[in-house]
Amino acid sequence: MRVDAAQLQQQFKVVTDVKQASLSLDSNLIYQPHRADLVVHTWMGAVLYVYWLHSEPRLRDLRSLLKDNSRTGIGTLFLCDVALLPAPARAIHLNDWQEALRGLSESCIYGCTAGQRLVPVHFHPTPIAGQFDCTHSADFVLEHVSVRRRTLSGSLKGDYYLGDIASPAYRRRIHYERVHQRFHHDTRSAPRQVQTAPVDTLMQYYRLLGVERHASEKEVKTAFRRLALNIHPDVSALPRQEAERRIKELLTAYDFIKTYHGWS
Repeated sequence: MRVDAAQLQQQFKVVTDVKQASLSLDSNLIYQPHRADLVVHTWMGAVLYVYWLHSEPRLRDLRSLLKDNSRTGIGTLFLCDVALLPAPARAIHLNDWQEALRGLSESCIYGCTAGQRLVPVHFHPTPIAGQFDCTHSADFVLEHVSVRRRTLSGSLKGDYYLGDIASPAYRRRIHYERVHQRFHHDTRSAPRQVQTAPVDTLMQYYRLLGVERHASEKEVKTAFRRLALNIHPDVSALPRQEAERRIKELLTAYDFIKTYHGWS
């Protein structure tokens, strides 16, 4: 399947962050080593090159695109034919290029269907190293476009400008789902607990923060800040490793409660 760039262009053009979405490169750029399928300019002054992957890419080609674009401050976004990506399933393993693309968008690869519908494919780590649970977000709506600089490790190690099309609301939803995913793996051996996981987890985190189940957003935030000031590794009397473990638990609890209620 080949991409219909004109259809993708229309999807990007209606996003409020986007100033212009073009099928041709900027004629003012002298250095143009690669031809993108779509060129997006944001109102914040960022430039994003969107590439359509209709066959399995080579790692060296991905690395070359990222390096060349980032050298001139241009962001890179890869959209992949969804047929090349795993179907929703549990306990799967990724090949080298899938693992590389997953690291570009925080455990997600943006797929595209024959109808040019964007489908984020998420890979949730399991307790077994190198193994993931794969889910597809069929209801994704493109409503955010930006470019940000990130430092990557692994096979695409380096500093790059990367395209970001996940809105804050979408990120909160995915974070909430991942918290439940981790809980499910921890309690898989106890089916009766899985059924009540959301409520049990919520109550557990309320107790961790030391507040009641019906505490207000302000009360939860105050409790979190008070505890964080006491157990932060930079100020806590606890051994640093123990303090880091506790602050991580505290942050997880606070994020879960905020996401559950839709608080900012």
